[in-house]
Amino acid sequence: MRFMLKLFGEESALGRFLNRLYVIVCTNLLFVLFSLPVVTIGASYAAMDYTLMKFQRGDRHFKVATMFFKGFRESFVKATICFVLLVLLVFVQIWEITWCRQFSGPLAMFQYALFGLIVFELILAMYLFPVIAAFNGGLGELLRNTVYFSFSQPHKMLLLLALHVVPICVTYGFLSYLPLWAFLWLIVGFAGIEFLSTRIMLTQFIPFLPEVDICGDIIPPGQENDPNIMVGEDASGDDMDEKTLQEMMKYGL
Repeated sequence: MRFMLKLFGEESALGRFLNRLYVIVCTNLLFVLFSLPVVTIGASYAAMDYTLMKFQRGDRHFKVATMFFKGFRESFVKATICFVLLVLLVFVQIWEITWCRQFSGPLAMFQYALFGLIVFELILAMYLFPVIAAFNGGLGELLRNTVYFSFSQPHKMLLLLALHVVPICVTYGFLSYLPLWAFLWLIVGFAGIEFLSTRIMLTQFIPFLPEVDICGDIIPPGQENDPNIMVGEDASGDDMDEKTLQEMMKYGL
C-alpha cells in the first residue's frame, strides 16, 4: 500500500506528471473552445498563458476552468484589440508582398523587407499575450515590455521561436498524418507548447513580478521576508505539506 502511495501519490514523480498533463489538456480544450469565434483567439491565448503561469508559480490544485475564465475576462479587451490589429497588419503586408512580386528590380526586392517585418511582428506576438497575462498597464506600456522581453535575451527568443515554428513545420511537412496532428493539437498541442514557453518566459518575468506564496497569491508588501510565508517558486511538495500542517495546528485542527 505504501509503495502504491509512493508511486501514484500527488507528490510522486508520476503524480506530478499526471497533474501537469491534466492542467495542460484542460487548458488546451478551453483554448480551442474559446477560440471558435476567431476574434477571441487573442483573449483565449492570454487566458491560456495566465492559467499556465499561475499553475507554475503557485497552487498546483486550482480549478483550471475558473482560472481560465478569470484570465479571459481580465485580458479580453487588450488581447482582442492587439490580435485584431496584428491580423490586419499581417494581412495588409501579405497583400503588399503579392503586389511586389508583380514587378522586377528594387520594387520586387521590397518583399523581403516585408517578410522580415512579418517575422518581427510574429516574434512580438509570441511574447505579447504572455505579457498581457502577466502584467498590468496600458497597451503602450505592455508593448514596450513586449519589445524588451523579446530582445533582451536573444537565445531564449530563438528557443521560443523554435518551439512555436517546428511543430507547425512538422504538421505541414507530413500531411499524410494530418488526423494524428489534428488530434494532438486539439488535446495538448497549443497548451503543451505554451507550458514550455511560459516556463522559459517566467525566468525573464519573475524579477519584475510581485512574489507569490505557495498558493500563488501575491505576498503583501513588507511581508516578503516573513519566515511563515513560503515563496511559490521555491516551495517543494514537502514544504507545502509542512506549511499546511502548521496552519492546521495553529487553528487547533
